[in-house]
Amino acid sequence: MPTAFCEKSITSVPDTDAVCEKISEQCYLIDSVAINMPVKVREASNAFATFLVNATAAQAWINDTGLEVIEIFPGKAIMQLVGVDYKDNDLGDYNEAGVSFYVRKPGAARGLPVIGALRTFMKGEAVSYIHLLPVDQPFTMHAGRFIWGYPKWVAEIDIDENDRYFETRFSDQGQHVFTFRTKTGGQRALNNQKQPSYGYRGGKLYKTVGIANGEGAQFSLGGEVPVLGDHPIADELRKLGLPKKPIFSGSVARLVMDFESPEIYNQAGH
Repeated sequence: MPTAFCEKSITSVPDTDAVCEKISEQCYLIDSVAINMPVKVREASNAFATFLVNATAAQAWINDTGLEVIEIFPGKAIMQLVGVDYKDNDLGDYNEAGVSFYVRKPGAARGLPVIGALRTFMKGEAVSYIHLLPVDQPFTMHAGRFIWGYPKWVAEIDIDENDRYFETRFSDQGQHVFTFRTKTGGQRALNNQKQPSYGYRGGKLYKTVGIANGEGAQFSLGGEVPVLGDHPIADELRKLGLPKKPIFSGSVARLVMDFESPEIYNQAGH
């Protein structure tokens, strides 16, 4: 599934670059609305499931970015499914789903098997590359693409959250892609947690740092097996080895975040 799929999927909304403008490093005009940095998320909740997947298939899926997945074990990469309910956000009230991989910073040495991968994480050279990030509202789609290079497009994302579980169901143009569910009810807190991520758009790599604080966080080993649909993205997930149990999963009941302006640079070979 090429990265460009995200932007070709939409026919009923205007082109992002036609309705967005960068005014300065701290201000963007998104569909006639001024958005100032950092973007504030005042209330959200989220969930994730983390998997060990086939590294060769993962690399093939993201190969057009020039990035390299980290093989935490020989032949195994780390992938996450994510669901987010943004309740109060500078970009609106919307739902989001995602597929991401841990990759090396461009130019970082691969090193020895296992040990080299662990050192990459310990040195902070492992970054989450956001490969797919569908949302259910067009405004945040335009903002996410234009400001941070995130691969957003408008899809159907239904979130069912209660005191027992957080369930994310993602469909695209009426075809089911995936559904996953994690436990809720945690008591942990997140304090000023930096969450760097990459987006890739138009041959350029965008690095964004989000700073998260939260309450009601829950993390556990394992988790429920996700359900895959009949969409082409689901077929790509099958190539990675899904459906299967995650190695760990989690959720955060009350989350606030700041998203800074990105660093943007041309990716090698593009």
